[in-house]
Amino acid sequence: MDIAASPPPGTPPATLLAFYRYFLAEHKRILGWLFLCGFGVACADALVSVFVGKVVAFVGQTDRWKAWHEYWPTLLAFLIAIGIARPLLIYFDLRLRNAYLAPGVTSRIRWVSHWHVVRQSWQFFQGDFPGRLAHRVMHTAGSLRETAEAAIRAVWYLAMYGGACIFLLGEADWRLTLPLLCWFAGYIALLGWFVPRLKTRAEGSSQAYSDLMAAIVDCYSNILTVKLFSYEATDKDHVRNALLSHDDAQLRHAQMITRFMTALTLLNTVLLTGTGAIAVALWVNAAIEAEAVAMALPLVWQAASTGGWVAWEVSGIFQNLADVKQGMASIAAPNTMVDAPDARPLDIKAGAIEFDGIDFGYSGERPLFAGFSLAIAPGERVGLVGRSGAGKSTLVSLLLRLYDIKGGAIRVDGQDIRAASMDSLRSRIGVVTQDTALLHRSIGDNILCGKPDASRDELVRALGQSRVSEFIDGLLDEEGRAGLEASAGERGAKLSGGQRQRIVLARVLLKNAPILVLDEATAALDSEAEHAIQEQLDTLMTGKTVITIAHRLSTLARMDRIVVLDGGRIVEQGSHDRLIALGGLYASLWRHQTGGRLPGGEHSSFVRPPEDPSH
Repeated sequence: MDIAASPPPGTPPATLLAFYRYFLAEHKRILGWLFLCGFGVACADALVSVFVGKVVAFVGQTDRWKAWHEYWPTLLAFLIAIGIARPLLIYFDLRLRNAYLAPGVTSRIRWVSHWHVVRQSWQFFQGDFPGRLAHRVMHTAGSLRETAEAAIRAVWYLAMYGGACIFLLGEADWRLTLPLLCWFAGYIALLGWFVPRLKTRAEGSSQAYSDLMAAIVDCYSNILTVKLFSYEATDKDHVRNALLSHDDAQLRHAQMITRFMTALTLLNTVLLTGTGAIAVALWVNAAIEAEAVAMALPLVWQAASTGGWVAWEVSGIFQNLADVKQGMASIAAPNTMVDAPDARPLDIKAGAIEFDGIDFGYSGERPLFAGFSLAIAPGERVGLVGRSGAGKSTLVSLLLRLYDIKGGAIRVDGQDIRAASMDSLRSRIGVVTQDTALLHRSIGDNILCGKPDASRDELVRALGQSRVSEFIDGLLDEEGRAGLEASAGERGAKLSGGQRQRIVLARVLLKNAPILVLDEATAALDSEAEHAIQEQLDTLMTGKTVITIAHRLSTLARMDRIVVLDGGRIVEQGSHDRLIALGGLYASLWRHQTGGRLPGGEHSSFVRPPEDPSH
């Protein structure tokens, strides 16, 4: 099957059994063949001991040629079953596991898991570590597949082999089955006592490993901070403590496994000696033939050996179950931001934006917006200004549906954005944010995210407008790729802040969306580069509805309207000159940035009370 095909309908369930069923149901044919192969191999393995018994009976005959004529058809049948059928069954079993189950099924589960996780809300990703999420997507798939595989390979095999053993021993003498039946009872009792404890310790070990991974990824993700403030100050104890906790959890888990395996070894010893004693006693009393003795001992020895292997697999199953439960917390997490069942594509013709009495607050915090309203006309350029925490970036996040409002409505050209598909909404809004991180791909791929089917002329035009063409020819990565083919590195780490900003601008220029959001779009550029790009931005903004957020107030001077926010409210709005004349919050912020210099070079020391923003 195509591992990247659409996932099964619905979302991954939050209960363990249903979670397994969701991911494994589409692979039931492979699992069914594995069940059949496991049954065949178990029966063939049991026949090995029967074959040994037949050989003992054959060589114990006094008339060898007569014995040969009597036994050779039976011996040949066993040889065919053991020498041909058994290897073929094992080959098919290995082929299914190594060619289909291990690579194909695991990759499919990873793809489906990633498909669901990447569609989670923005809040979901803010509440977890990227490294831990990636680990869970990758590791859960392997653990889920290994659990199913071990259940078939080990538990199913032991059940089938044990059933065959009881049947064959009972055929010889029912008393030979007593040690094996007692062994099964003891084995189940051991599992009943140890498995819950192994499960608890496996979950503790899995959680400790997840915490260790998160600590290490956190260190690497913030390596600049670690370097600037020294490893000793920022990360030594954090990773060290996580490592020690994981080591302690592993030790406690391993100690429980040691006790389990020791108890099982004693149980296996009792099985072998008990079966041997009963077999010899029955043979001495002429109740069974030597053939039955020769068959019984290898049968129970194989059962004991299989029991140890199954016990190891069972401990692995519970370790994997713990890992799967960890993964379920992310993969099966409910998505709080989904399209409405009847969502339709957003149809933007003019680009009017309306925030109509919206209410919003971050979880656990007081409401930021309460009955907030703002209307932006088609083609209008609006600047948002305010102190940190005033709600500027939050307002843009709500427009993009990175968060959902609690009340009111946000409309684009009269259409409630909650009734539109999120992909269509975001495809019609070009955004340049303060975060200039790039994908770990080529420069060209990063720019083409704006328009994957862009022509060469469109790409060249965007490179020129964003001034990327000034430095693109000089880029060369460690693998010898140059220009647009050069890798940007993880989060664009191989480029300067200004270069990253220009590439992001090129991406938005190529997208050419009817609504444009600039959130500190030129913050990483020097004044000369900002001035050069600003001319291209002016061209880009022509005919578009524009929302600009900037702490550098000089970049807002050419906006049609500046809206001043404070505490989630509009306290002032108007043109740059009008707001300076008001002498309110905007004028105060302007003086802080310019040293009191007002447009035209004059200074001012007065501050008027802010007027009603509706005036």
